[in-house]
Amino acid sequence: MDSKAYSGGLAELRGLRDEIKPLQRDLAKLQAELAKLESRRDQRIVALGAFEKAKADRIATSAGVSVIDVVALVPSLGPQGAPSGPVDAPAAGPAVDLSEPQAAAQPIKEQAGTPAPDLRPAGQPTGPVAKTASEKDSDP
Repeated sequence: MDSKAYSGGLAELRGLRDEIKPLQRDLAKLQAELAKLESRRDQRIVALGAFEKAKADRIATSAGVSVIDVVALVPSLGPQGAPSGPVDAPAAGPAVDLSEPQAAAQPIKEQAGTPAPDLRPAGQPTGPVAKTASEKDSDP
């Protein structure tokens, strides 16, 4: 790269910068407007959730959010009593703060070339695939 190409590259960067700045301002305005609308939506979800016959799935559909989001705003709309199916979260366990980022999962450290465990049921042949009786009959 020579100085002429470098100067041309800088001029191109300035042009891109000038295109980016107004878009960033517009984006900031849109994000602020979106935050206001989401806040109003959340307030209405809470207000509707106070109705005695309110259902989380109906509110979620109308609001365009998941049922979990509605239950997070209005816990009384969540499942009451002992669930009959598998439990996703402990009912009486400590509250988990999901607003903080969690630590990344640690990679599993295995040595390269470690053979996989044999998961076949006992009595299965371990050598080449055994032929079934019908395959043995069809061999020449």
